[in-house]
Amino acid sequence: MTRHQITDAEYAATLAAGHAEAETEIRAQAVRYVADRDAIEIVTTRNAGFLIPRQWIGALQQVSAEELARLEVWPDGSAIELEDRGIHISVHGLMTAVLPAMLPPRAVAAIFASRGGKATSDAKRSSAQVNGRKGGRPRTAAKTTAP
Repeated sequence: MTRHQITDAEYAATLAAGHAEAETEIRAQAVRYVADRDAIEIVTTRNAGFLIPRQWIGALQQVSAEELARLEVWPDGSAIELEDRGIHISVHGLMTAVLPAMLPPRAVAAIFASRGGKATSDAKRSSAQVNGRKGGRPRTAAKTTAP
């Protein structure tokens, strides 16, 4: 059996990719089944808690309460699992699927609308830099009115 040695560069690249994912994805630090509410509680790495009705999570609908008590979080917080059942659920995927259902439609629309105007791209960035080198946006010409 041959072993592959990980280079320092590979390790650094993988570590950087993991940090980038952790900044853009929702991760869990804890999970538990709340029997009296028949819901799954997920606490994220930012200490926000969510209580999700079990019927909203298709993979857990046929699982007994005793089994749900054994829900675990993956070490990196990216998934919750029931290892005995082979059930693995992406935390980020779950939260992005259920958050819109938790909020009124107008609130969801307002969130997306406020984010839309803040979108940036490489093209926008380079265009702004070029315009900045030219002195910025041209001033609007003063309107003259005829007497």
